[in-house]
Amino acid sequence: MRNNAIVAVNGDFATFNNGGIIIRNGSLFRANRSTRHMLAIDQNGDFIPYINPPDDAKPAGDEMLAQGVWQTMIFGPVLVADGAAVPLPENFFINTSGALEPRTAIAQLGPLHYLILVVDGRQDGYSQGVSLEKLQEMFLEYGAITAFNLDGGGSTTMCFQGNVINRPANGGQRHVPDIIYIAE
Repeated sequence: MRNNAIVAVNGDFATFNNGGIIIRNGSLFRANRSTRHMLAIDQNGDFIPYINPPDDAKPAGDEMLAQGVWQTMIFGPVLVADGAAVPLPENFFINTSGALEPRTAIAQLGPLHYLILVVDGRQDGYSQGVSLEKLQEMFLEYGAITAFNLDGGGSTTMCFQGNVINRPANGGQRHVPDIIYIAE
């Protein structure tokens, strides 16, 4: 696998929309207003959740760079912040009302200690998926400080040491524009 990735999952599908502050490897790629939640990851690997992304995106993006933000993900919702469940938004661009779906989400449990949950779905006799509420509960059970929902559905894929280890909903890997990976 490229970049010596040990584990990799689909990211936030940032190119699917044109909103949000997108920082990758310390470079600002886009700074537009968005109603989606945002996760910032600083140079120390710490997660910073944004339930209300900044309205004035360009200065906010520049400030994030100045504060050492290394990556951002624009999707959501934020599931856990400061170790507590975040109320799920009622009006959001994805269904937050208990629908069972394939999901990919990531959490920080402590300094440089992360948990990635991938749940298959939309497959009768195998898995129907998980609700955001249940995903949130699972992260709290594992002691998440911050947890963030990434793109899911047919994009939900986890690779470990170069092999897909889940069963993607659409029968195979979907081409996605970005991933989150942990390397040696």
